[in-house]
Amino acid sequence: MYIFWAILGIIFLFLEFLKSNIYKLTLASTFLFCSIIAYKFPKDYLYQTISLLCFSSLFYLLIKKSFKQEQNYIQKNKKLGDFIGKTATVVKDIGKTLSIDGLGYIEYNNQLWSAKSINDKEIKAGNIVRIVSKENKIMNVKVVNNAEK
Repeated sequence: MYIFWAILGIIFLFLEFLKSNIYKLTLASTFLFCSIIAYKFPKDYLYQTISLLCFSSLFYLLIKKSFKQEQNYIQKNKKLGDFIGKTATVVKDIGKTLSIDGLGYIEYNNQLWSAKSINDKEIKAGNIVRIVSKENKIMNVKVVNNAEK
């Protein structure tokens, strides 16, 4: 019987690689663990049935939580990525990058963000800057030249 569970698990694992889906991953994990239970208790179908129900519920909850955390992370980074190329106003002076207090603050869309200069220049409050990239929650900025305004 354990071979049956293992084959089902491998089939669903293969289908998961073709197109990702939380249900196929849950079933693949469940069937593979059920094959272990069936190997340990070959004639006890009650253990196999109970393990099927318990593992499927457990794996579904764990995988769903993992997928949700990944989606939240992707959405958060996508929102931050939308700022790149936009202009913002320096609210607190940005110091030299190598100095202890090199971080300053910019205001973009009525929100404050930590920022640092990409070319190691001090940028005074009130200047307009362009967001070039981001590192975690710190925006890397450069001063907008008069020609770019």
